[in-house]
Amino acid sequence: MNKVVIYIHGKGGNAEEATHYKTLFPDCTVVGLDYTAQFPWEAKKEFPPLMEQICKGYPSVQIIANSIGAYFAMNALSHQ
Repeated sequence: MNKVVIYIHGKGGNAEEATHYKTLFPDCTVVGLDYTAQFPWEAKKEFPPLMEQICKGYPSVQIIANSIGAYFAMNALSHQ
């Protein structure tokens, strides 16, 4: 597969929630971002290397994010 969908959970969630999206994106690799950040400044340090690792080798990347995970993603990844 040459597409990856990355799910970023909200507070109290976990990366395993990404399994829900596998049936919705059958032609994509679906990955849950497993992060520990509790604050935006922590996410700014944690998210870029995690995303780099996950996205390596995929020409197409889509992000699905929930609640604070969406905010963290927009804040931490705005320059990527």
